Amino acid sequence: MALSVVIDTDILIDFGLDKKDAVETMSILEEKYQLTISVITAMELYSGCRSKRDLKKVEALIEDLRIQFVSKPISERAFELMKKFRSSHGAEINDTLIAATAIESNAKMISQNQKHYKFLPDLDLLEYPLSDV
Repeated sequence: MALSVVIDTDILIDFGLDKKDAVETMSILEEKYQLTISVITAMELYSGCRSKRDLKKVEALIEDLRIQFVSKPISERAFELMKKFRSSHGAEINDTLIAATAIESNAKMISQNQKHYKFLPDLDLLEYPLSDV
């Protein structure tokens, strides 16, 4: 099975807005990984929709991505991350669930918000933006 990468919400938003770094990063990721998102990311994208047109854009954006649903092991890992890093690093619920998805799936992860994730043990966080060198 191909290596997977969990893509954070911020990159998909910028990709949908055709921002250069996000477009180039997604192109590189597509060549090297199975593209995966947490169901939390999918829900964050849908929560930003204000019209049927927005809904269609989100559906088109995620239609070829594998959606990883929250399981008991993901929930347990996220809970441990929250307990350990909420007070010291300001860990957020969504971020811990997304990171736990990557950790429990043995996948890499990529986010523009490196500071939200770089302190998490066992998370294989890729630098953003990616460069194909």
